[in-house]
Amino acid sequence: MSSQNNDDSKIQRAPTSEELKKFEFIQVLNEDPRTKGVCILGKLKSSSSSEDPKDAILLLEKLHFGSQELPNLLKERILQWISTDNNDIYHWYNGLLTKDEKFPDFKATLIWPATEAHIRKYSFQPRFLIRETPHIYETIVKPYIESIPTSRIQWVYNILSKKSESERIVLEVEEESTGFILLPDMKWDTVTLENLYLVAIVHRRDIRCIRDLNDTHLPLLKNLRRQILHFVPQKYPGIRSDELRLFVHHLPSYYHFHVHVTHLRNDTIAGGIAIAKAYLLDDIIENLEKFAKDYYKKATLTYVLGENDPLFSQMNDIGARVTADT
Repeated sequence: MSSQNNDDSKIQRAPTSEELKKFEFIQVLNEDPRTKGVCILGKLKSSSSSEDPKDAILLLEKLHFGSQELPNLLKERILQWISTDNNDIYHWYNGLLTKDEKFPDFKATLIWPATEAHIRKYSFQPRFLIRETPHIYETIVKPYIESIPTSRIQWVYNILSKKSESERIVLEVEEESTGFILLPDMKWDTVTLENLYLVAIVHRRDIRCIRDLNDTHLPLLKNLRRQILHFVPQKYPGIRSDELRLFVHHLPSYYHFHVHVTHLRNDTIAGGIAIAKAYLLDDIIENLEKFAKDYYKKATLTYVLGENDPLFSQMNDIGARVTADT
């Protein structure tokens, strides 16, 4: 990864509510009944521009009932009960809620303008297990990572420089080599503690993924672990340190080192905590400390890769998919 930071790059203006109402539906890219979420592709035009509408991806997810609204839910928020069936002592209903700005019905993430890479990423796709040897990483994956323009993670640099999302930061450790910023992931509503999801983004820019880690990074990894396990239970009373899951993805969704922090009861993250995706921070530390200082340069790593991923065709061509003989 280049260490270049496009500090003068422009922060995109957020579309207004009126502009969003003019979102032109094209198709559903993907949906997940577990998370009650859907990804929609459409077109969106800025009212302040004469340019044609641009591709946009809208990620919608219904929100969990908040603890603060439950005491008055039956009396004040339920507008209508619609009976659907009954059997003996069991009765089933659908319901309609009144609108209340304090308790939104859904959350949304807009990607606009969306690129073809975004559309491929958020579309439904068959997935396959891949065995990434050190040779495959060096000859295929690493060149791909190095080809990604720095602009693709400008949003990360905006967070680190506090040009964006500064009000969402809950913890910052400013030391250059072991420091990081901790903030809520956009998948979390910041209310339901059982769904807690934080992300720690490191300040240093020389670590792109787990393959770059060696024993010289142990102070950083241990500091991440210690600070997070100490801070989170204080920030969010009711959560214990032994209820937190700290892990790293490989392959990650973006190539600037970051650590995911979730509550153990948060098991609805689509693929995020699955085997062949998530590597526990404790295990990473132990592998580097006790087994080999360059463990992740030598190890063969197994992970899931989607058919739309830019790496898939090369992985498929060289026979990296898991078979009975590999």
